[in-house]
Amino acid sequence: MNWHSALAQALTGEVFDLPDHGSPDFAALAAELAEHGWRANRIKEHAHARAAAGQGWPHAIDPAVVTALGAARFQATLARLREQLGVWVLDEQAPSHRTQLNADELRLLAEVPPHHGH
Repeated sequence: MNWHSALAQALTGEVFDLPDHGSPDFAALAAELAEHGWRANRIKEHAHARAAAGQGWPHAIDPAVVTALGAARFQATLARLREQLGVWVLDEQAPSHRTQLNADELRLLAEVPPHHGH
């Protein structure tokens, strides 16, 4: 599986036989996805619907494919693509309202390693 097919599957959950460009080309991938009915807005709606349903997104793809493409490079490329699509953080959480540390947290803060003499 090539870069564009793997990225498309991660974004949509569908398997496409897209042309091999040798390396990711975001403009070409966007055009290829649009040809299959997956414009940026549909990808965003799909991602948010899966998050609302408690399902994972981006979709998992075969680990052997990720390894073959280079796991770190694949994740970084997917992250840049998600950023360009405007689908970065799907599960926003409210900030914690807790303002005081408990006794264990205070104890840990007071501890210093031996080489940090007082």
